[in-house]
Amino acid sequence: MKIVKKIMIIGMVLIIGIGVCGCGMKKNNSNESKNITLKSKPELVLNERQKEILEEVGLPTDAEKLDSSQQEAIIAIDEMLTAVEKKYNTSFSYAGYVATGPLEHEHLIAYPSDGSPRRDSFEVRRTDNGYEDDYMNVAIRENFSSYLTELARQVFKTEAVKAFAEVTRTTLVEVPSEEKMYNGAVGSKNYIYIDSASINQQDFQSYVDELEKMFYQNELYGISEIILLKNDEIENLDEYNYSYYDISDSYIEWKEISVQRE
Repeated sequence: MKIVKKIMIIGMVLIIGIGVCGCGMKKNNSNESKNITLKSKPELVLNERQKEILEEVGLPTDAEKLDSSQQEAIIAIDEMLTAVEKKYNTSFSYAGYVATGPLEHEHLIAYPSDGSPRRDSFEVRRTDNGYEDDYMNVAIRENFSSYLTELARQVFKTEAVKAFAEVTRTTLVEVPSEEKMYNGAVGSKNYIYIDSASINQQDFQSYVDELEKMFYQNELYGISEIILLKNDEIENLDEYNYSYYDISDSYIEWKEISVQRE
């Protein structure tokens, strides 16, 4: 059996047309005799980040060679990145952008500049009141996984446990200073692995039941896969490979618990 998870594949492509147009309005010659002067749009001056993004997706870095939708998109991307960087005092990089459409809301896909676009991407959305984002799902993931690991170790009474969380929602606005602050504030999909050599396998179900009870007590909502692995197989798993590691021939038992708000 292999873990099947929804993994966001980030295409480094602006979802905008690749046309060519001038960056401003031109004077209407037919009105010259009337001495009517038409105001042109301000010339777009691209900053270094905008040029880097355009080059990355294969678009011209000369503003005059971009059509109006492309100009609007690169301005929006830079605005969103700037807003989220100011909010969290962290550097972020571009991973994708979707303009407003019949079936889409405008959003940017970004990730911490020192992170991975595959693992650490999140959405930034434009709203009537500014911007909203899902960065905290990424920011708390590592510490929250450590919290789940410690709870599972208490239940299974062994250090041979590894837990990996994928946070799907949170009300937290910063990484908590205390682990108990996660309680009731996070929803997640969790993968918890136990080395079978470290427990009595006949008691596996009772351990799982106890873990479910502990999660309810601590209001740790979501679905958790509890996987009992063959001896020493746990050593092959880490936060980078667990999502695609094939454990078809490596597990002994596999249980699922679902902890939901009542």
